[in-house]
Amino acid sequence: MLTYERMSFLVKNNKIFLIFTLFYLYITIALFESTKGNFIPFFMEEFNINNSTISLILSINTVGAIIGSFLAGHLCETKGHKFIYIIGSVISTIAVLIAPFTNNVFSLGLFNFIFGLGRSFIAIGVDSMVPVLSVGFESILMNITHFMYGMGNFAGQSAIGVLLSQGNTWRNIYIYLLIFFVIAIIMSLAIKTPNIHIKSEKTYTKEDFYKNPYVYMLIIALTFGLISETVMHTWFISYMRGTYGLDPAGAAKYASIYFLLFALGRLFGGFVLNKTGNIKGLAMSLAISSAFIIVGLQIKSSGLILIAASGLFVSITFPTMMVIISSVFNQNASYAIGFIVTISNILNVIMFNIVGALNDILGTYRAFHTAPIALICCVIMLILIILKEKKENSIHKLED
Repeated sequence: MLTYERMSFLVKNNKIFLIFTLFYLYITIALFESTKGNFIPFFMEEFNINNSTISLILSINTVGAIIGSFLAGHLCETKGHKFIYIIGSVISTIAVLIAPFTNNVFSLGLFNFIFGLGRSFIAIGVDSMVPVLSVGFESILMNITHFMYGMGNFAGQSAIGVLLSQGNTWRNIYIYLLIFFVIAIIMSLAIKTPNIHIKSEKTYTKEDFYKNPYVYMLIIALTFGLISETVMHTWFISYMRGTYGLDPAGAAKYASIYFLLFALGRLFGGFVLNKTGNIKGLAMSLAISSAFIIVGLQIKSSGLILIAASGLFVSITFPTMMVIISSVFNQNASYAIGFIVTISNILNVIMFNIVGALNDILGTYRAFHTAPIALICCVIMLILIILKEKKENSIHKLED
């Protein structure tokens, strides 16, 4: 049975502002992330670089995120969440401050690396805090929190498009974004994070943690979940244009449907999971998503709407996995999330490059099959986790 100290104090004085701050932090990092697609053509032209160099720079951003995830998981345990939010906001703001003064490929890679570092501090802090603030409805609040990221990305894409059409330079837009990040620092300084000690029958030392099979099962499940999302987000448009010759407007129509349903899935998915249970509900959702994509691939161009509709079900993967990890390792959730996300991101980067090569070797149609395959692998691992939990519960009942 879990007991929470000072919870009444939080509810009365700080909880609403804290949740609002977590939403704001996610929206802010989404605003920065939304610049990538819009600014890449300007970077390529101004710095005279090709797609390979841009891919390398984006990989540098991911390397920063991997390092940040690992460090944030450790520091959350020792320094507390408020420290993580402040450090993450400051590091991200430094990146945004450097961005307008970028004048070569090195500084372009530098601010991307720094931002990757900062945003991962914020993400680990938020993802490990939300379950503590929402006992009984963790999946609902976690998915709504990640919905805020989607809304920030959507708003950022729209606003940046308007600003560019009005003649603003990409450097000026980064200066505008700086205002949002300064506010993020102020809000991080103002919040009071809960001093909560969770008591549970399960306690894990670091040695126990690394020996725990759930760690590696969750790493595998999260890795395959990330791969499926990455394939959909990165190569859905390439699949449509390369396989069926759709023009940019036609491909964008289906991509827009996918991302709209992806956002709605995160907004409402948590309410469904609250009824079905997190692991069971996620497995069912991903099974439906994989079925939609497989059928969509088989019926060719007529199935594009089914593939787009899969976004409604695949959207809950990452936030729900964060809730599952927190529930399994509630004594040191921050460390567990940091470690599992770090390893999963490393594996995802490797697979990202492999899938990219498969697009060149096998073609966009065959390579796109990696999305449903990854989803099925994730479902299988979730089922194995469910079976392992049932077996352990049966053993405990026999012992009692």
